[in-house]
Amino acid sequence: MGQMQPLQSTNALQAWGNTGNGRAIFANGAHRQLLDQVLQLSRKPSSEGFYAQQLIRGVNSLRASAAPLNSMLKPRHPTRRLLVAGHFEIEYELNNYYGDCQTDIEIVDIRFIGREAEARKRPALWRVKYDAEIDEWKTDRLPRYNLQPTKAQPGSKDKPIKIGINGNGQRLEEAAETLGDHIARGNKDKYGDYQLFYVPSSSGAPAGDWVAIRSLGLQGTDEQRLASRLLALHMYEAHRQKLHVEWTAHSHGSWVLTEAMRQLAQRKIDLQQRQKIFFSDATASHLVADRSRHALNMDTSDSSWHNTAPGVAQMIGGLQLGTAPARSLVDDLRHRTDKNERLEVGLGLAWDFLNRGMFAYGVASVIIGAAAGIPTSLAMLGAGVAIASLPGAKSKYYTNPGRQLGAWLSRFRRNR
Repeated sequence: MGQMQPLQSTNALQAWGNTGNGRAIFANGAHRQLLDQVLQLSRKPSSEGFYAQQLIRGVNSLRASAAPLNSMLKPRHPTRRLLVAGHFEIEYELNNYYGDCQTDIEIVDIRFIGREAEARKRPALWRVKYDAEIDEWKTDRLPRYNLQPTKAQPGSKDKPIKIGINGNGQRLEEAAETLGDHIARGNKDKYGDYQLFYVPSSSGAPAGDWVAIRSLGLQGTDEQRLASRLLALHMYEAHRQKLHVEWTAHSHGSWVLTEAMRQLAQRKIDLQQRQKIFFSDATASHLVADRSRHALNMDTSDSSWHNTAPGVAQMIGGLQLGTAPARSLVDDLRHRTDKNERLEVGLGLAWDFLNRGMFAYGVASVIIGAAAGIPTSLAMLGAGVAIASLPGAKSKYYTNPGRQLGAWLSRFRRNR
């Protein structure tokens, strides 16, 4: 007489889908029922079917890899991971139910996150349009969950898709205005439509500055880590579609972009020089960003790929007190210069460093001025740092600290 199988609760964990293909996906009764319903819905040609396909593709991606590109560790939960699949977030754990060396996936929760993005509480892409008649930036009513070309920016080499990434402490409307100005490099004649990867934050800009200063631009917040995973996915999707994209990161958005690049570089993705970056007032390490963009084979043809104010967070987090640009120049000399040309190029880079590196940010001039007993250089640097660190002073693209101060005073007077 055969052994009787124990009764199993409808909520007990059971494998879902094709268990013979990669890792097994385990879920309880409620989640299995949901996945079955979504699977049926995904076969129908409709908008609901499209969303269902996103979820099913996300779940099945776990069979091949425990940590797909759009997966991250859940903050403050060392055993949990989050998988972002379009409008959905899948929370899961790695376990071992079959007793061999193959880890299995246990789905803990499935959440619809579209409403959070619509409420501007989750990172998402927003299309931004510039109205020249009233001189205002307007975002679409709803965000988009997939990077898509537009008629004006089809993603070709001549007409790349332009996307901005904002820093901490900005509402969507503020971020749209700020990134529009920085993408146009402060030139009103070049104002135009673009897409904003909006990163909401529960903390303000000063808190983001402190994170950058404390970690030398190498760490971000939990919110920024989640955003970096989503951004890496968008960058990878653009690569799959062979789209040309220009990414402009402002302030703390530079860490989100740098971390997304680092994740792609770890997976040895070759972007085939279709994507490029520009940093403005960056608080993330220029050295890490420079190494990542070369590792990804991004378009590095622009010699001036960043613009930095002499604010404390930029000097310490972005420039690492001048050592980041210096080490980037050394990398150029060692790894991207022909052996026979190293002496000539090396002297050229040294001259370039003296003009654009530490001298450009006032560090060397302070040392020289102090040694000569000239307090003017100290005063000039102090004024530049103070101006660049004023709240809202860097919301516009600047050409020098004087203009930055004038813009801040005008904004302050309007808000009184």
